[in-house]
Amino acid sequence: MSVNLIAIIRDGYDYGKKWPLKPELYSMFPECRVIKATQFATFVIPIIVLVTFFTQYQYLGQSFIAQSIAMCCLMLSLPIQGYIWLGKRAKQLLPVSLASWYYQLEHKILSQGIDFKGIGHKPTYLDLANALAVAFKKLDKTWINDKL
Repeated sequence: MSVNLIAIIRDGYDYGKKWPLKPELYSMFPECRVIKATQFATFVIPIIVLVTFFTQYQYLGQSFIAQSIAMCCLMLSLPIQGYIWLGKRAKQLLPVSLASWYYQLEHKILSQGIDFKGIGHKPTYLDLANALAVAFKKLDKTWINDKL
């Protein structure tokens, strides 16, 4: 089985964009924390890498340039690791308890007359992210209180 790493990273990026970052979901799903940490690392890590590399080069000189480059590459890989985790998580099937919650949410969205393309069977976390995004955008705010 061939795994395309670029496709997993792209799936993780797309999944991170689709997942609703709402305070109600932080306690139930680790996705919220991973997405926020990955977004923060994507913004901050390149700045830290530049400062670290030039500081080490300034104080340690050319004799430690290989170690400086290795450490910078390690630091630059941190956001990519977050996107890899999100990409793998997006394709995972929901456990039975979350799958039943997904079907209830899908039923509630469709009963309100909202146009939503649901999944027939075996929903994934990406399907849950799509359903949650539609629910937060189009349903009234009381639906989440029923689930908690």
